Amino acid sequence: MQVLICTDGSSAAEQAAILVSRLNFPPETEMVLLGVSETDGDQSTLAASFGRMEKSLGGPRPGIHHKIRYGSAGEQILKEIEENRYDLVAIGARGASRGLVSLRMGSSVHKLVRSVRIPIIVARNVPDKLSCILICTAAEAPSEHTLRTGGSLIAAAGVETSLLHVMSQLALRLDSPPDDLLDTASSAIDRKTREGRHLEHGMQILREMGVPVPINPRLRHGLVVDEVLAEVEEGSYELLVIGGHYQHGGNRWMDILLEDIAGQLLSKTHSSVLIV
Repeated sequence: MQVLICTDGSSAAEQAAILVSRLNFPPETEMVLLGVSETDGDQSTLAASFGRMEKSLGGPRPGIHHKIRYGSAGEQILKEIEENRYDLVAIGARGASRGLVSLRMGSSVHKLVRSVRIPIIVARNVPDKLSCILICTAAEAPSEHTLRTGGSLIAAAGVETSLLHVMSQLALRLDSPPDDLLDTASSAIDRKTREGRHLEHGMQILREMGVPVPINPRLRHGLVVDEVLAEVEEGSYELLVIGGHYQHGGNRWMDILLEDIAGQLLSKTHSSVLIV
């Protein structure tokens, strides 16, 4: 596994390395620390940042490498990803904003999320200890990808994980039982409703990917973005895992929908976000 961790020398950017360390990837994981600067005058700043990030990752070791690129941060990160194979990109950002969340590096996180087609983690407000993760599940085909990829990346963290599905407040079919709109996760699973079966299947996938049990099923009713944000706040989750890069089958409309939801959640939540 190869992870790209980006920095411009700021403390906000360095949170990416802190969060990666909390995910407890295997010791053989290759880590590339990419420093990006507009000019070549910031080498000492980037060198100091590399030192702090290495300390967060457990200290210098053969599997940690340094690279420096000059120019626009967004463009240079994308070039690095295009020229080399990575399994995960990690960037740090400031807290949630009213508009798009922007990197101090000068390129919007939203632009990177739309352009990068591999998992990307946006770190912010990283706690001293990671204690709870929320992973979201939606439509069946994209969710399978989200659960398998996201589950594989968070499994080694070994922390409490909840699986959330958001139902519409309105019945999708005229013959839908009215009780479906009142279900909790437990009652949906007990009654074996469509949503209950979906949650059970999702938990099974997460277990297969090594996510520790018990996995807590959660079911909410309403608008997706509003309900995910409410769950994150009420549950004090430090990491939100969502889909946003679905490409299987070439369904561009699904891709646009996932990107829009991912962009809104990234703009409005104060937690770290892993987009897979």
